[in-house]
Amino acid sequence: MTDLVDILGGINYGLVFFFGTALSVSIAGGCKTRRDWAVLFALCPVFLALQTLSWLMLGLDVTKQLYPLLIHLPLLLVLVFGLKKPFNISLVSICAAYLCCQLPRCSDITVTAVTGSALAGQIAYTSLILPIFLFLLRYFVPSARDTMVQSPRSLFLFGGLPIIYYFFDYSTAIYSDLLYSGSAAVVELLPTAVGLLYMVYTTAYRQQLQRQTQAELLNSLMAGQLKQAGTEIASLRQADAQSAIYRHDMRHHLAVINAFLTDGKLQQAEEYIKQVQADIETITPKRFCANELVNLLCSSFSTKAERMGVRLTLEASLPGALGISDTELCALLSNGLENALNAVGALKENRRWVEVSCGIQAGKLLIEIKNPYAGQISFRDGLPEATLSNHGHGCRSIQAIVKRSRGLCSFAAENGIFSLRIVLPMKETAEG
Repeated sequence: MTDLVDILGGINYGLVFFFGTALSVSIAGGCKTRRDWAVLFALCPVFLALQTLSWLMLGLDVTKQLYPLLIHLPLLLVLVFGLKKPFNISLVSICAAYLCCQLPRCSDITVTAVTGSALAGQIAYTSLILPIFLFLLRYFVPSARDTMVQSPRSLFLFGGLPIIYYFFDYSTAIYSDLLYSGSAAVVELLPTAVGLLYMVYTTAYRQQLQRQTQAELLNSLMAGQLKQAGTEIASLRQADAQSAIYRHDMRHHLAVINAFLTDGKLQQAEEYIKQVQADIETITPKRFCANELVNLLCSSFSTKAERMGVRLTLEASLPGALGISDTELCALLSNGLENALNAVGALKENRRWVEVSCGIQAGKLLIEIKNPYAGQISFRDGLPEATLSNHGHGCRSIQAIVKRSRGLCSFAAENGIFSLRIVLPMKETAEG
């Protein structure tokens, strides 16, 4: 019976080597090429042979003590230099796999304690190690890998417990017997470390969840605004097309006017001319620069400002092509101008003005919008805080679009004047 237990123990010692190695490589990112697989398959027999030789010559206890030098350190070098994995991810992967190796070991200890048979424990170890590995590969490894590569902070939080357990287990159970000596301080050390990591992880997870929720809300808001911007662009272009058709039909209007004049109907001719002129002014966008979209937007907001009694000064000197999509440019200008018009709408007539300038300088698109304001404006994280609910989305949308385009934007309120400044890089094709 003892010989059979020893034989199964030796087999299981080899199985856990493959278990830990395969799990370490999988958590670190796996093998990407045939070369990676070849390196791994070539070195596994070498590591196993070293482990077996050490066991036969030095015994099991010494082999366990030498295991970090025989297996873990070479495996770390293989991951870093052979499979080109980052050092920190490789280190955490090995420690996480070492922690997972306690699962089949726990099954051995549990079955042995319940049945009173060491053979039954070894059989349970042999029988369960493959299902445990497949379960971890299916459910644990993808989550672990995604967590590690998400950010350095996530890697630190994920790797803290495996690394602490690795050093705790070797220092208290393999290189010494402190864990089994009954010392209360040693027994409480690991649970305390786990508790601290749990509290840190919970706090960090909550903060990350809040940031993710805010990011998703902002993305949803941007998607809605960009969709609305696309609709506005289509509407403006339709109006421009209608204006072109109206200008094309001018000869028909001239023919009608000529008929009135020929018949001596001067009053009808005058009224018809005024009607045609009013129709043309209503649908004809003003020209501000060579960029079609900026012309349409400026013309639309110029008409809106005139209806609100706001003096809108527009200075635009832009080429036809810019290094930003039409929908994003529309969202930037629309949000900025909408906020400015809303801010001055309730002011006295002499303060009801908005100034807009757009131009190109040093290969950058520059946009500046200025307007007076009433009351106090407070800022948070560089953005003006909204005083009403469901407001302030426009500024966040502007900031998100500028950040995605790798540009800069600033909001400032000084001496009663609010200013928005945007700097965006342009594509090379646009610069020319």
